[in-house]
Amino acid sequence: MSRLVAAVFLLFLVVPAAHAHERSASSSSWTVDGARIVGSVDLQARQATLFLSIYPEGTTLEGGFRRRLIEGLTLRRGGTDCELAAIPQIRLLSDGRLRGELEWACPHESGPVDLSVDVFSPLSANHIHFTRLRFGEGEWRDDVLTHRRASVRFSEDAGNHGGWQQIGAFVRIGILHILSGPDHLAFLCALLLVVSGWRRLLAVTLGFTAGHSLTLLLASLGWIAPAGAAVEALIGFSIVFLAAEAMLRGRRPSRLEVAVATALVAAVAGLNLVLGGAITALVWGGLLILVFSYGRWLGEGGDPRRSAPALSAGFGLVHGVGFAGLMLELELAAEDRLPALFGFNVGVEIGQIAFVSIVLLGAGAAIRHLDARLTAYGHTAVIFALAGLGSFWFVQRAWS
Repeated sequence: MSRLVAAVFLLFLVVPAAHAHERSASSSSWTVDGARIVGSVDLQARQATLFLSIYPEGTTLEGGFRRRLIEGLTLRRGGTDCELAAIPQIRLLSDGRLRGELEWACPHESGPVDLSVDVFSPLSANHIHFTRLRFGEGEWRDDVLTHRRASVRFSEDAGNHGGWQQIGAFVRIGILHILSGPDHLAFLCALLLVVSGWRRLLAVTLGFTAGHSLTLLLASLGWIAPAGAAVEALIGFSIVFLAAEAMLRGRRPSRLEVAVATALVAAVAGLNLVLGGAITALVWGGLLILVFSYGRWLGEGGDPRRSAPALSAGFGLVHGVGFAGLMLELELAAEDRLPALFGFNVGVEIGQIAFVSIVLLGAGAAIRHLDARLTAYGHTAVIFALAGLGSFWFVQRAWS
């Protein structure tokens, strides 16, 4: 079955492999005061570099962001277009975000507000924009916009849309987050390649879910705050680790193989520490111990089927912090965090189940139609593809 899963996953690698992991995400908040609407739009400055590709040479990040806001934002009140009252003011915040501050003048003082955000989607098809709006000092109304759904209507008499009433929006975010993340999908595929049987698959899936749910909660609530670049690098490492286990195909690794693997990690660690990378010496030490001790354990007859649930839970702890990155960018109000986390985690699970189901259904169809040699070649090709992608993400992010 693992060979068939590998063959099916080749289809998923063609497009996602070309993209970096980092989610393209932004947020905005708006306050309506009669015919006046004021608000701000936040975006990580490093994501604003995309704007430079469509504007003349010499355009600054702030200038490109300002032009995109003017060209891509539309506000209407009572069915009539509002107009910018002044040129958007752009500020670089201390946490690396660009903030555009805007004020709109509308012809009507009442009626629903229609917001259209086409600032980022032309440049990033998987962009997610979280927006919130309130009328006067009323409750915040939250919604999520994407490339396919770039507009939303807010009505004064629609009641409160925050908190538990807006779980559906965060479920959508969770689904989009995992399905637009090639590294998370690559990790799930790697898990499918190293386990067999429904019981073991269920065990490793539950382990991964428990791990990422815990750290998603802790990181989103601010109780833990690991360095983002290091976490992203470790996600790449988790893929390499499982791909290396899949290469063994059930045999015991020799002492030489374990020594070579440990030496490779040690070499990357040394370069990273000397040249000033994102991963600390303590984390590198932990990775070296993991690679060496796990390799020796396998070499002495350890059963990877028994360790798979714990291993997936451990890597799930890392992936959960990665999932939390987007939630932290949204800067939710305290009363909205728990329902948002609940909806987001449900969405992640739905996306995860959907992906695994599609791969397994495809594998079931392939077993009836594909030649055994083709699936064997596909198995080997995907293992090396996963190892290559994981290594690329690991090294690239370790120096970011």
